[in-house]
Amino acid sequence: MMNTHRWPEAFGRWLVRKRWYALLLIILISILSGSAIVKRLQIGLPVDYTPQAILFDDGPELNRLRQIESDFGREDNDLVVLLYGKNLMSEEGFEVIEQIHEQLRQSKMVTDVDSLYSAMVASPGLLTVDSIWEAPAEERLELLLRQPPYKRFLISENGDTTAIRARIDPSKERVDDLNPAISDLKSRIERVPLPDGIQRHITGVPTVRTEVVQMMMDDELFFIPLLAVIFAITICVLFRKVLVGLAPLFAVLIAIMWGMGLLLFFGVTLNVLSILVPTLALVIGVADGIHIITRYREELALHSDPETAMGHCMKHMLLACFLTTFTTAAGFCSLLVADTVVVRDFGAHAASMVMVAFVAVVMVVPCWLAFVPTSRIGEPAQKSQFTRSVFLWLDRWVRQNPKSIALGVLCISIGIGWIGSDVRPNSRLLEMYTEDHPTHQAITLSEERLSGVVPIFIHAQTDQNDLLEPDVLERLSQLEIDLQSHDLVLWTHSFPAQIQNIHHLLTDENILPTDRKQISQELLMAEMSGELPLDGIRTLDYKQARILALCKDAGGRHYIEMANSIQTKIDKLFPPSQSVKVTLTGDGLMASIGIDKLITDLISSLSLVFLVIVLVLYWLLKDFKLCLIATLPNAIPLMFTLGTLAIIGADLQTSNVVSFTVAVGLAVDDTIHFIVRFYHERKAGQSFQSAITKTYLGAGHAIILTSALLVMGFGALASSPLTTTAHFGLLSAVTLGAAILADLLLLPALLHLAAPNGRIAEPL
Repeated sequence: MMNTHRWPEAFGRWLVRKRWYALLLIILISILSGSAIVKRLQIGLPVDYTPQAILFDDGPELNRLRQIESDFGREDNDLVVLLYGKNLMSEEGFEVIEQIHEQLRQSKMVTDVDSLYSAMVASPGLLTVDSIWEAPAEERLELLLRQPPYKRFLISENGDTTAIRARIDPSKERVDDLNPAISDLKSRIERVPLPDGIQRHITGVPTVRTEVVQMMMDDELFFIPLLAVIFAITICVLFRKVLVGLAPLFAVLIAIMWGMGLLLFFGVTLNVLSILVPTLALVIGVADGIHIITRYREELALHSDPETAMGHCMKHMLLACFLTTFTTAAGFCSLLVADTVVVRDFGAHAASMVMVAFVAVVMVVPCWLAFVPTSRIGEPAQKSQFTRSVFLWLDRWVRQNPKSIALGVLCISIGIGWIGSDVRPNSRLLEMYTEDHPTHQAITLSEERLSGVVPIFIHAQTDQNDLLEPDVLERLSQLEIDLQSHDLVLWTHSFPAQIQNIHHLLTDENILPTDRKQISQELLMAEMSGELPLDGIRTLDYKQARILALCKDAGGRHYIEMANSIQTKIDKLFPPSQSVKVTLTGDGLMASIGIDKLITDLISSLSLVFLVIVLVLYWLLKDFKLCLIATLPNAIPLMFTLGTLAIIGADLQTSNVVSFTVAVGLAVDDTIHFIVRFYHERKAGQSFQSAITKTYLGAGHAIILTSALLVMGFGALASSPLTTTAHFGLLSAVTLGAAILADLLLLPALLHLAAPNGRIAEPL
């Protein structure tokens, strides 16, 4: 049995009777929240999109990577300038390369610049090393292509594309620090005029990180006001009263301010997922506001006194709104058990925001309505002849065909779910860009003509200088050959390959030396030359060496498959018992593993969400059969969301997997509102059929109203140039349509089938 308490009614009455005090309290909290937001923004933009924001907690793999990076430097902080065109190898082209190189080198944000201008070529014999710039222009391309480290790293094989790589100070890692660095470097690059026939793209991982964050912020700043306008117009049209229609919208805007103020007051930094939290608050909060207004209209028609009407409204709606918010927040809280920091933070941020939104909506909407004259509130939906006839027809159709309707909805849902059964996690660096975006085009160009931008490497370490042993070098060389055999790998550079290159220059033999003494002597000669690229592939004591690789942005799933294959080769060539320890790592691989784990965490958390839903519904209903009936419809939107991903050809990515959590949250909200209204009607003494009919006319109207409203809002999001927002909008709109199908057709049909004689939720 579901108990009701007097305090919700007293709270509703107080909000009307003491509306001025309530208004002052709302204003005070809003001022404090606004102050917290302004104070935090003065410190810096509270958004983190560093690689560490999507990786595991500090663990052995990540700590190992950071230790290696402290010895060799990082491979994911290069700003890359791509120059391409048929005239690139002309004097004009070389002049542009030199000018951009010098502009970048003069920046205090840059620690090193690699380009054709700084490239050094070694002559056979005594390893005489000269700048490529000293060679005649017509010979430069041929000389460069003879140097393995440069081919596809700095110059394409046909000479029409080159890369200038500026390594940004590794301390510039946060977006707040990277933004001025990227801005300064871009302005320096753009100072150099381009001659006819040469084009330019600016890319690289730091550029992508700052650009994505800016696009996210632009989306929030554009779409939240746009959604507010769409919601305002739609609600006012549907309610036919401007003052009433603005109430839920104003309430959710206040809720966003309160929620962000609370989060930023505690020093929270938003990540790639939790930046969606304000949009979630807007969606979830406006729905509760509409349900409150709909019920208040009904009660005002029965009780002309606003205080009494609001008291009865909150008596019936406060628990339902709390439960919808609680189940949504609990669903987000289930993410706190995830292994990845970004998921746990998103869960905590979203749960906090939706609970704050609940408090704001149940305070602001009733307080707003308390100032509106009763004559301007409007009539309840039941008095609209059109609305009433539609819901009565729907009620009659479901009552007469419950088995056919339930079977039809389930078959359609299973079919759509089956379409999406092949969807797999596979997050990519470029997943947030459309194909016509300049950054997408730049990275695609780099992959086609040069190297990729995703770094991985094989690291070898020994306590002695065993890395100079010919046998060890030979096995490392075999690892590099195996690495190059993978389609994802576009460029490699290694310690064994450079030793082989040095030996080739000295002896004209293109093989690895087989004598350790000879290897040491040739390396000494190379080091005396001073300019051959050895620093990034070995330490001075020769106890550590690397095989570097730059790869396609193919997605985490493909990287993990490749990593498993390479690891098998490593285990075969370098068993753990040997003195040389070989590790496959790198930010590209770690990010792929981290994102794959992130998506897995989000998906596995759904089971906990459903457990919470079942427990809440059972506590609410104290009827196991009714609890199961109310739970089943919440799986339908998930199937539609999965099927939609397959239809649009998308993988499970960080940019769309959040939609599954939202799908469950939105679906269970409608379910709870429907089932609570049905239960209240039964407790009030209504017959089974009469309770279903009144639920259609009451909660059903609010469900349709909120769903229509949100579909329009999410439809606007689907037009975003950022695929994160576009997928979120599209999938959420599909979710809402599926939730209507589940809650207004499947749920009542199941109630009819489970209680053919009305023996369910018996009234007291």
